[in-house]
Amino acid sequence: MKLMYLLGTVALLSAEVACQSDQESTQSPAPVSSSVYKENDSRDVAPTTPNQNGARALAASSSQQQDVLALINQARSKPCQCGTVTYPAVPALVLAAQLNAASDKYAIDMATYNRFSHTGRDGSQPWDRMSREGYVWRSAGENIAAGYSTPQAVVDGWLRSPGHCKNMMSAAFRDIGIGYGYASTSTYRHYWVTDFGARQ
Repeated sequence: MKLMYLLGTVALLSAEVACQSDQESTQSPAPVSSSVYKENDSRDVAPTTPNQNGARALAASSSQQQDVLALINQARSKPCQCGTVTYPAVPALVLAAQLNAASDKYAIDMATYNRFSHTGRDGSQPWDRMSREGYVWRSAGENIAAGYSTPQAVVDGWLRSPGHCKNMMSAAFRDIGIGYGYASTSTYRHYWVTDFGARQ
């Protein structure tokens, strides 16, 4: 299992944390994941045309979205150790339609075009894709993952990673969008995106 950040690649150890279940084991191929976070400094992102996603990939079902939301909110409902830092319980996140659209479109795009990066094929960053959907954010973050076949597995994977866990436990976020893309021809098949935000 490996973890990719914007600044480099590090090994990820499967350490149990207080807010994580132990129901799923590592799958093959080795899942990969990445997290990113940005505070709003200026709002001059130019609108651009959304990506055209190929028809090969399948999108998230509302059931998958509700399962991921419930698991993340379960973790947020009590103190959670992310690496060496323990975060206090924080309010539950609420699904936001605009963040769902950004997350789903991007997960489908990664699955369709066999890519794994926070940077879109058009050079967009997570906050650009959120803005395109009309979400006016004060703070924004994104977790992505690939190779996990179930909501439980992907949330557990993120909880084992300090950066992803921090995004999920951040009191700066109030809203969430949850996306999933599947393509049998892609390297990892299963691609997940959670976009986190708080409105201005």
